[in-house]
Amino acid sequence: MDIVSGLIIAGICVLCVLPILFGSYRSFDKSAKDIEGRDPETALALRKARRDIDRGRGYYGP
Repeated sequence: MDIVSGLIIAGICVLCVLPILFGSYRSFDKSAKDIEGRDPETALALRKARRDIDRGRGYYGP
């Protein structure tokens, strides 16, 4: 396999992974918008969780 074929395959793999990555970042924000009217406290907690994760302050793990 030459270098061009490798770059094409790598590009296709990157394009397949990007929607998954961006979808996971949007999930908290989308969920917060969906439940804003029904449960504002939960929406606020989801937004706070998203901010904490973005800043590297996640409370997850063992």
